[in-house]
Amino acid sequence: MKYFVSFIGNFIWKLLGGALLAVFWFLIGIVLTCTIVGYPLAVNCFKIGWLCFKPTNKRVGVYFEKYLPLNLLWLLLVGWFIIPYAVISITLHILTLFGIPLIWQWIKVCKVCLFPFGAIIKY
Repeated sequence: MKYFVSFIGNFIWKLLGGALLAVFWFLIGIVLTCTIVGYPLAVNCFKIGWLCFKPTNKRVGVYFEKYLPLNLLWLLLVGWFIIPYAVISITLHILTLFGIPLIWQWIKVCKVCLFPFGAIIKY
């Protein structure tokens, strides 16, 4: 029963915007893979993309202080694109009765999307 509920939650998540955010992270990972400097960061982007694709039953820890300059640079360059998208997606989840429990998943994913460096994702 637990896996069925997780499957339904992931399905609704993908319909209401999670799949688009996962594609965004996968594309960033592919671009970073093409550069020598960005390759170590690309691995983390693929992990976050997978979290955005299937967020249920995962735990997230964000250690913002560990990579403070990188996280602030990310927030200024890319993070502000994610904030309006997250607000719109959370609003869509609130409007649908089935999406209300997934709001906590959005909060979890937003923490990682805004501060990706130093994020630990446990499956």
